[in-house]
Amino acid sequence: MTGNPRQVTRTVQAKNQTEARKALDRLRDEVAAVEPSGSTATVRTLLEEWLAHSKARGRAPKTLHEARRSAETVIFPVLGDVPLRDLTARHLDELYRKLATGEGRARPLKATSIRRHHAVLSAALGQAVRWGWLEQNPAARAQPPELGPANLQVPTPTEVRALLARARAESDRWGMLVVLAVLTGARRGELCALRWTDIEGSAIRFRRSIYRAGRDRGEKGTKGGRERQVSVGEAGVELLGKWRHSCEDRAAAAGVELAADGFVVSPFPDASRPVNPDSFSSAVHRMCGELGMAHVHLHSLRHFAATELLAGGIDARNAAEILGHANPSLTLSVYAHATADRQRQAADVLGRVLTPG
Repeated sequence: MTGNPRQVTRTVQAKNQTEARKALDRLRDEVAAVEPSGSTATVRTLLEEWLAHSKARGRAPKTLHEARRSAETVIFPVLGDVPLRDLTARHLDELYRKLATGEGRARPLKATSIRRHHAVLSAALGQAVRWGWLEQNPAARAQPPELGPANLQVPTPTEVRALLARARAESDRWGMLVVLAVLTGARRGELCALRWTDIEGSAIRFRRSIYRAGRDRGEKGTKGGRERQVSVGEAGVELLGKWRHSCEDRAAAAGVELAADGFVVSPFPDASRPVNPDSFSSAVHRMCGELGMAHVHLHSLRHFAATELLAGGIDARNAAEILGHANPSLTLSVYAHATADRQRQAADVLGRVLTPG
């Protein structure tokens, strides 16, 4: 920080000058190989080191993929060569301004996207402080754009039924995934990762999630690493039973056996491989467009399940457990407005009973 070189000292015992010189040479080699300090590192150096550190700590592959994409496509071109010791909040605010106005880019970015890039910078610079590369985090003083009020559009029961009918008509596979999404409110990766061994009577246990990060695909734990169990009731048990028989018939027709730990929904007769979550999202997006419901997407089914749970009198703690939210207050903060709207709609329906005519 001061520009003065850091001194490295080591005391050794040597029988003669030759041994002492060898010890000095070893020390010089160690110093040459040591990771860069804040006095020499650039923003690019920090982000590369932070990404490697985050991977070693077990961060989710998709999280790392998105952080690297943010670094390589947005941060490095503008700030990559800036020495870390020279980086200020002004540098960051200027980056955010250019992203918001579209200066030097094909199009401007939304506030949510800019704040994602800010989160990457803030996390990496925070690590630099912990490593002693910086005295304080410039991102703490920067001002990314404020987020406007959330415009959460929850599909109506009529819209959900229309989507379900459309999905069933197009593909048994899409139909079953939409049914599971409505019954459980689970995330798409969790739905695609479900295996027959995860079904225990009238309950489904969510243990893992399918992810895709660039070309990398695989299974990981659920978001937050928390397993949870969701009851699907008698109707769900009946649907799953019929689906199981259908899967067994399809496997027999193909001359294979349904894998005991196969995926509940799979494009292969033996259920050996899962559905690609991106393909599921694309299919729902296309079907909703064809139905004239462009505002509805796959994640909307999660919004629908959450809203119905809260509007139906399920307390926030149990609703959060079903949805996989670590904090019940998150469930309330996100869905309270939508739940109030749904309750007002219900009140209007009941109120019509009292209206003469």
